[in-house]
Amino acid sequence: MKKRIFAYVIALMLVLGMAPVFAMGEELVISREALGLPDLEITSDTVKYLTWQSQKEVDTLAANLLMQEIYGCKLRVVRTTYSELPTKAANLRLSNNSPDLIMFRNHEFPSFIIEDVAMDITDYLDFSDPLFAGLEEAANAYAYKGRYYAYPAGKVFNNNYFYYWTSFFEDLGLETPMELYEQGDWTYSTLRELMKELALDEDRDDVVDTYALVLTPMWSFSACGEDFVTYDPETGLYSNNIRSAALAEYFNFIYDTGIAGDNTRLMSLEDTSSFASKSAVMMLGEKWVMGTYYDEIMDGEVGVAPSPRMDGADKHYVQGRIETFWIGKDCKNLNGALAYLACCRAVELNPELSQVLKERAGQDPQVWPEEYQYFRNELMDDPEKFTILIPRVSGAGSWGDDTFGFWHLLSETVQFDKPWATAAEEHYPLLQDSINQVNGIYADQ
Repeated sequence: MKKRIFAYVIALMLVLGMAPVFAMGEELVISREALGLPDLEITSDTVKYLTWQSQKEVDTLAANLLMQEIYGCKLRVVRTTYSELPTKAANLRLSNNSPDLIMFRNHEFPSFIIEDVAMDITDYLDFSDPLFAGLEEAANAYAYKGRYYAYPAGKVFNNNYFYYWTSFFEDLGLETPMELYEQGDWTYSTLRELMKELALDEDRDDVVDTYALVLTPMWSFSACGEDFVTYDPETGLYSNNIRSAALAEYFNFIYDTGIAGDNTRLMSLEDTSSFASKSAVMMLGEKWVMGTYYDEIMDGEVGVAPSPRMDGADKHYVQGRIETFWIGKDCKNLNGALAYLACCRAVELNPELSQVLKERAGQDPQVWPEEYQYFRNELMDDPEKFTILIPRVSGAGSWGDDTFGFWHLLSETVQFDKPWATAAEEHYPLLQDSINQVNGIYADQ
């Protein structure tokens, strides 16, 4: 299998006109010149990285391993929590101790730019460089008034993946989500009918023992093709879109599958833990979850498919993500930050590189068979099959991160079965207040 994957990679490189980075046999040549990495003068042996990830987790990253080998420096975690990241970043900037890299959340675009936390990196993005060719679309997704501040380390990708425990489908003789997708029948109405078959009351006490589906709208509302806000990149201004008919269609599905309707959806925002415990047969989750279930997918216990399409939609819409970083304004090791971002690109462009680096470090890398390589890297990101949207709502003032904002709305609709029309009207003025605040700040710029 490994040789087949290698042959596939070589063929792909030849088709794309890329020079494969390897020598005789199957030995990769890992050098700055062979990988096309920039010649950078590094001023420190560590790159300070503000993130909620642990140092142990960051130490396993292939790009970090490559940076150590090529540039002699590595990531050093400046730890924070998910919610406290913006405060920590601002405080470090004020104390003249900006991190070199900052983990990206949509919530801080464009506030980090306005508040002078993130560095303008326009002059450091050269799309004519083969290493960064093809990243202009990703960079433009977070451009602000014609300048770049958010540094993409990869292209825009489809982040709506659908997971399911295959044994339930086998036991009931049902077609799987992937089979339905391949037949062109994978829609939300099909999903709803499938959920009625899969929700199990095994002891017949009128209490569902295993629910059919768990999801969080944070990752899946993009299926409707719209966001809670509209955003004008030319002006940096937001408009309120919470009354959208498309959003209503999606959230009506949420309501109709809860207790008030079919009672086939697990009313929880804890999607990954619920799926892991088999409290739900299916989960609409994120791309990274594939790695968590590597063994189960290889053994055929877990299946993976694209997310379903909204009925009657003109396109198959999905949420997009970009591996993106901020570079801290006036950071001490700018070249170290640039080195890490270049290494991220080298790992993405050379599929065998991550495996070799992790094996050298004593890790056990995940090697996906060809069909899953195709699924992850070609099918899911095919622009002819999926229209990828980058949600903006979390950057619209404080509503996207507020206790009484976006998360409260999700809690009300997903966990407590509040009808969408009621929830939307209650949250309209709250979202509008946040939009007014953030638009007022930007209007002064």
